[in-house]
Amino acid sequence: MVEKFKACKENFSNSPNAKKLTLAIAVCLALATIVIVNVRKTVKVTIDGEEETLVTYKGTVEEVLLSKGIEVKDKDKVEPSLESKIDENDKIIVKTAVPVNVKMSGKEIALHTAEETVGQALEADIEELKSKGIDYNKDLDEVNPGVDTKITPNMNVKVVDVEIKTVKEEKSIPYETVVKNDSNLEKGKKVVKSEGTNGKKQVTYKVTYKDGKEVSKKEVQSKTLSKPVNALVMQGTKNPVKYIPNRGSGSPLKYKKKLVVQSTAYALHGTTATGVKPVYNPGGISTIAVDPRVIPLGSLVYVEGYGLARAADTGGAIKGNIIDVYFTSNERCIQWGRRYGLNAYIVAYPGEW
Repeated sequence: MVEKFKACKENFSNSPNAKKLTLAIAVCLALATIVIVNVRKTVKVTIDGEEETLVTYKGTVEEVLLSKGIEVKDKDKVEPSLESKIDENDKIIVKTAVPVNVKMSGKEIALHTAEETVGQALEADIEELKSKGIDYNKDLDEVNPGVDTKITPNMNVKVVDVEIKTVKEEKSIPYETVVKNDSNLEKGKKVVKSEGTNGKKQVTYKVTYKDGKEVSKKEVQSKTLSKPVNALVMQGTKNPVKYIPNRGSGSPLKYKKKLVVQSTAYALHGTTATGVKPVYNPGGISTIAVDPRVIPLGSLVYVEGYGLARAADTGGAIKGNIIDVYFTSNERCIQWGRRYGLNAYIVAYPGEW
């Protein structure tokens, strides 16, 4: 039996079919070796900065990661993409998302991000933030810590909602009061000739709000809508007309100046200092002696209790606010005596009457 098997084996080995089968098997082994060599790859995988070298027979990034038990979540970042084909010595970088708390306008949102900086995280999740009531504006809003700060797990980010509005307001333009002198009007008196009217202007402001509160207001433009009309006031320059009070009967008598004086009386005088004869004329114009430095000679004076008199005389004892009234007798002078606190009024100065 053994001899028959050996004889058969020898006959088959030497047959043409045996040679063909051997060749076929050799070709298959060679092809299998080529396929295995081409499918086998060495890649480097870096996860959150930690690098590992892997040998894999997988074809895509996703397959490689799954084969090693690495699950990629929605917010994780993978380079190259999960669908990318793998070649020998490729590098796969995975950055896992970390939680970040964002506070703005009284709301607090928990985000997961794999971005490098705070600013990048806010921009990447801007739609998610908006859907939850946080309307982040990268050009205006203030962020603390700053937008260039590196992301760390569980960090707190405060966003100040900054809003700039253009506001237009109407404001009044105050009128001015123009004062002009009027010689027909007495001193101390004023008359409004025409009333003033305020104008109007439209002022444009740039108003800045932070978290809804106004923090600054800057005028950027002003436009006059109506001009103001100035008021005109006339101011008197004429000396006021003054009347001597308590004169009794007779028409009102104007005066220029009032003096409070002491008064004595004299009589039997020949000629006055001005060369005229003194007179006493009740109801008319009598004669008085004065200090010319106080009452100019030739003035018309009204003396309380005596009447009108010409300042026509002087005297050695008549100095300052003292006057000496003339009577025709010593008895009348004694009756007059010396009077204090007497009112004397200059009615007209020399040349005015």
